[in-house]
Order: sequence, then C-alpha cells, then structure tokens
Amino acid sequence: MIKAFQFTASTRLRFQSGGIQALGEEVKAVGGTKVLLVTDPGIKSSGLLEKAAKALEKDAIPFVAYAEVEANPSLQVVEKGLALLRQHGSDCLVALGGGSSIDTAKAVGILATNPEPLFKYEGLNKVVNPLPPLLAIPTTAGTGSEVTGAAVITDKTRNYKAAFRSPHLMPQAAILDPELLLTLPPPVLAATGMDAFTHAYETFVSAFTNPVSQALAYEAMRLIGENLRRFYANPSNLDAAEAMMIASTMAGIAFFNGRVGVIHAMSHPLGGHFNVPHGLANAILLLHCMEFTRMAVPELFCRIAEALGEEVRGMSPEAASKKAVDGVRSLLADLNIPRSLREAGAKKEAIDVLTRDAITTGLYVATPRKVSAEDIKALYEIAFG
Repeated sequence: MIKAFQFTASTRLRFQSGGIQALGEEVKAVGGTKVLLVTDPGIKSSGLLEKAAKALEKDAIPFVAYAEVEANPSLQVVEKGLALLRQHGSDCLVALGGGSSIDTAKAVGILATNPEPLFKYEGLNKVVNPLPPLLAIPTTAGTGSEVTGAAVITDKTRNYKAAFRSPHLMPQAAILDPELLLTLPPPVLAATGMDAFTHAYETFVSAFTNPVSQALAYEAMRLIGENLRRFYANPSNLDAAEAMMIASTMAGIAFFNGRVGVIHAMSHPLGGHFNVPHGLANAILLLHCMEFTRMAVPELFCRIAEALGEEVRGMSPEAASKKAVDGVRSLLADLNIPRSLREAGAKKEAIDVLTRDAITTGLYVATPRKVSAEDIKALYEIAFG
C-alpha cells in the first residue's frame, strides 16, 4: 500500500550545453528587467561570470554583479547582497554558482519582499511573500538547490546553519549547462558529486520518501555510480558532465520531496562551527551512516547496490545490502575523499556541541533506523577516526 504524499517540482528546466548564452531570454521570460547576479570569487576568476555578463549584455538587460559569496554563506553576506539589490533597483535575481550562491540569492530574495530579520523565517513555510523572480545556474553537480524550495544560511552568533524551507524559495527557472562544470577542480568535483549521491541515498531510504522521489533517487545514484569516476579522472569529459548535471538535479527534486536524514543533521553543524564544505562533510559521514542504517532497510540497500553496479543475484538480503556499502567505499577511495573529519579541519573536542546542534536540526528523524543523541555522538567519534 502506498502512503499518501505530496510532490512539488515547479522549476522550469533548460538543459543545454552552452545554455548560459540564453540567460537574457530566460530573464525576460520570468519578467525580470534589472538583474542582481549573485556569485562567488571563484566563479569570477574562472571566467564564468564574464560569460553570464555577456549573455545579459547581448539582450540589453541591466545588471550588477555581486561576487562576494563565501562557502557556508552568512547573514552578513546576504545583507551586502540585499543592499546592492536595493541600491540598483534590481527586480530579478540570478544565482550563478554552487549551493552557496543559490542559497544566498534565495535569502536576499526573502528580505527583498519580507520584513527583516532573516532568521525569523527559519524553519518550514514561514516566508509569507513571494520572492522576486529567481533564476539559478548551477556550476557544480552537487547541491540541487536550483530545484528546491530550501536554503541554508549560517548564523555566526550561534555558529549554526539555519535552514529555510518554503515553496516561495523555488527558482522559477534553472539553466542546466553542463559545459559550466568543466572548470571544476577534481577535489571540488568529487565532493559535490558525493553531495548529490548523499541526497539521493538519504531520500531513497527516508522514512518519509515516496515512489516518485525514490525513482528519481535511484536513477541519480545509478548515473553517479557510472559517471563520477570518469568525470573525476577527466574533468573535460562532457558526456560525464552531462550525466552528473542531470543526476544532481534529479537528486535535488527527490530530496526536497522525500527528505534527508542523519547525514545532513550531522554535516550542518560541521559547516557552522568549522566551515567544512557541505559536500565534503556529507562524503566523509556517508559511509559510517550507511553502516548504521543498513540493518533497518536491507531490501533498499540491495537496490542501492544494484544501482552502483554491484552483483547481488542469489545473495541473501543481508549479504546483498553489504554490497551497497562496499560500492560506496570503493567510490570514495577512487575519488580520494579524506577519510576523517579531522582531515577536513573539524576538532574532535567539539563533539558534544556538534551532537547538540545535529539534534536541533531535526533532520535525523527521516532516517529509517531510530536515531538517538548517543548514536549521533558515536557516529561523530567514528568519523573523526
């Protein structure tokens, strides 16, 4: 029997190599006339910001670039972007970059149409007024933020990553241009790819998942299993980039509707306290949390193993489920992902605080195995090595 569920997927997608050249057309399609282009210093130095600027200039669309987004963006970054939007009278937001840039643009949009302070909108469905038109152009195959109504902003007063979730945060449109992935350094490519895999995995096994999310998540895991290694080995491989772009977006749609679990509960505090990149934190925690969860849903782990190309025919569910963990372990090793949180810059002395904040997120409740504070603390202990 299928449980009742709701499913939202409202972002219009334009998948096209070289699609960034149609940015002006897309801005006009959502009713924008003056653009705030939100991005980060790395995108600016890579030349991708110049590509976006030329596309807007081609269609005579006025814009101002805000290229100060940081990893795990803070309220201060959002406020600077908001001031620029107001100064230039921008009526449309374009986010060019990874999840940090897209989430920053979403937060700027919240304050553009809703009274301050930002953090009063933390949580579920607290954003009252629609945002200005928002277009997302992801430059990583990882977060899926281009198709979700969610954003995460760091509150430095609490060293806490606050999550916002509302249909108003869904971008009206997204340009999926796989050519933009070809500038990624291999370590970033690896971490963001595993971020997408984590979204798909956690949604696939989530206690709140649904058949549509599971179908998207399964295909995302299959595409990542087939393509992430060859993209890492050759970052100019456009075929692999295309597959990873599609997989990341599929995983984003899936997790916004099917929810993530204990991995994300634990990774958010690592960003808040130690600025560990989100994808890297997820990748390091993934294996340990899979081992913890596997006994609760071995039949789903069998299918994860199949998605990763593992041979499980004739095996018992218990033996086959271990193959899923083996497949992920092999993938992480081939991508040279750091093995411990210590290597990522986190400090083991903070485990109690990390555990407290992980529980505060509430995300762990979607994990199919019951999770306690003691379990989370033990998982942190293992992940620190």
